[in-house]
Amino acid sequence: MQKVASIFEIIRGVTSVQGKTVVDVGSGAGSLARWCARQGARTVGVEYFSRPLVKSKERPPEAGLQYIQAQGELLPLGRDFADIVIFAFSLHHIPIPFMFKALSEAQRILKPKGLLLVLEPLAEGSGFELLRIIEDETEIRRYAYEALYQAEQVGLTPVAEKFFVIEHLYADEEKMVQSFIDVDVRRQEKLNTLKREFKERFYELGVPSDEGYLFETRLRLDVLRNVK
Repeated sequence: MQKVASIFEIIRGVTSVQGKTVVDVGSGAGSLARWCARQGARTVGVEYFSRPLVKSKERPPEAGLQYIQAQGELLPLGRDFADIVIFAFSLHHIPIPFMFKALSEAQRILKPKGLLLVLEPLAEGSGFELLRIIEDETEIRRYAYEALYQAEQVGLTPVAEKFFVIEHLYADEEKMVQSFIDVDVRRQEKLNTLKREFKERFYELGVPSDEGYLFETRLRLDVLRNVK
């Protein structure tokens, strides 16, 4: 696996977003959408949950960036709208029955020869081991991978598959807890009941550094092209 500093580095290694229309599906707190806008892309961040969407909109505005609240399998955007569609750690958060529909929607809004970039975390690594205390995503991540194998049925042909490792730094367990809640606020209640266990495992699994503790996220990038 190739070690990289961020998903921005991964995307930059695949394609330039400058001057293109990019749709970030599952944009969360908006860091990727803002990065794309700063690279000169017309960017639409699509987020279903209201909490991260509010955080996105509270940030200083970026030229060419807008956010909309919608489901990944029901994108309120027209056909041939985007040059690039990105699912960054978000496909596995779409309900299993609708994952394939989400890929179909991506194909619909992509221009001919447009690219779909799907970054999905693997069910391994120290970051995953800590997450599974509150939510074991092993099966749901497998279903996301299986949905990608069917993408050719809707006109998305595989171009590349690559594997990466990113180290995330957290000052303490509370910062990591907040990062998990920012992804899905429904985790809040369970985290409250598992606070002691989470804290213990945080310091067992984390690699100490000068600024906090490092956790590995291992991920897979799938690049697909719209051939219809």
